[in-house]
Amino acid sequence: MSLLDIFFGRKRTVEKRGLLGSFDRDQIQVGWQKIEELKNVGKPSTFREAVVEADKLVDFSLDKLFPGRENAAERLKETKEIFKFNREDYENLWYAHKLRNEIVHKVGFELPSVEAKRLLDYFKKALETLGAL
Repeated sequence: MSLLDIFFGRKRTVEKRGLLGSFDRDQIQVGWQKIEELKNVGKPSTFREAVVEADKLVDFSLDKLFPGRENAAERLKETKEIFKFNREDYENLWYAHKLRNEIVHKVGFELPSVEAKRLLDYFKKALETLGAL
């Protein structure tokens, strides 16, 4: 960090990749169990809630792995290297995140249960790839 950065209060972005500690993984595991419970209820509202919560868990993981990034989209972009051997999983994670945004931002958005289950599978696979589950 230069003197100008200090003087003007600018922060450097963190370039190093962070780590998921055992406490973080335990929190994610507990969170995923709650998601499974929501999924098992089988109601449209609980499916929507499960998808939103799964996205939060992925974002929590990415925030630990890529500290200092502005938002979920910035953190997701950073995962490209992690998913380099399976581009499909990377695309599926983006798709799941985009649909989560539709759930949250579009009034009356309907999420079929089959699609919700698929999204949850995508989030789970991403968490496994990230070493969070």
